[in-house]
Amino acid sequence: MKAAIIEQFGQADQLKVADRPLPVVGRGEVLIRVKAAGLNPVDTKIRAGTHISCKDLVLPAILGKEVSGIVVEAGEEAGGLLPGDEVFAFLPSNGGFAQYVSAPSQWVIRKPANVSFETAAAASLAGLTAYQAIHAHLELDGKERVLIQAAAGGVGHLAVQLAKRTGAHVSGTASDRNHDFLVDLGVDQVINYKTERFEEKASGVDAVLDAMGGEVLYRSIAYVKPGGRVVCLPSATRDDPRAVALANGRNVQLIWPMMKPDRDQLQQLARLLEQNKLHVEVSRTFPLEEIVAAHRAVESHRTRGKLALVVEP
Repeated sequence: MKAAIIEQFGQADQLKVADRPLPVVGRGEVLIRVKAAGLNPVDTKIRAGTHISCKDLVLPAILGKEVSGIVVEAGEEAGGLLPGDEVFAFLPSNGGFAQYVSAPSQWVIRKPANVSFETAAAASLAGLTAYQAIHAHLELDGKERVLIQAAAGGVGHLAVQLAKRTGAHVSGTASDRNHDFLVDLGVDQVINYKTERFEEKASGVDAVLDAMGGEVLYRSIAYVKPGGRVVCLPSATRDDPRAVALANGRNVQLIWPMMKPDRDQLQQLARLLEQNKLHVEVSRTFPLEEIVAAHRAVESHRTRGKLALVVEP
């Protein structure tokens, strides 16, 4: 099969498409013929060798943590999945940037018929991250005001929709070109981070979801209500001493979440997609052969929503 691999850590040009053996299906696994694969910032960090999981990664390796496709083989105890099932999946051990991948059946969900493979491929990792940030960590109850930084991004645009479903008042930062996009998603107040300071535009915020870190994180902690909550997604900023001190000084709960695969939550995301109650924006797709360009696009930090690889049209 064809797969995008890295033989050593480094820049995007370390990626190349090569022939690899077909994966072996074990107990509790299914073999998926990949139609599309989602792209995420974590993929670029693993490729660069800066992610914590790299210490356990055996090179050469196939990256990619979320896919959609068709089951072609089911091992024993595969949770009722059968050849021919259209599915999407989260892949804890990577492997998605390939024509075939073997996936643990517990993280494989049947794809709703009205959802495209590209949309489904981009839903699991960012969807779980957003779902857990809104419901498990920020614990929005519908009566609160929340600010979502980078609200047009992969996690951000999903978090916006999930926060609105709780009834929360949502402010979101983005560039001016994404203003209408966020309004369409239901954002109550769009803030142009290039020309406006969120501290001067939104007030009385109970919680902040930050996808940036650094100065944006520090400003968010200083700005949220005393006793409020800030969830910071970039793992590289974990336990930042300045951020911790700022949070302690204002009695702000500061959380660096680690996304945990959850089958029930994946099924809930599938239901929302099927009912057209959740929109996954896939702003651009790339063929597998353009994996280098795809990674560079992710690293530009200027994409709306998600990017995806189309492995098999």
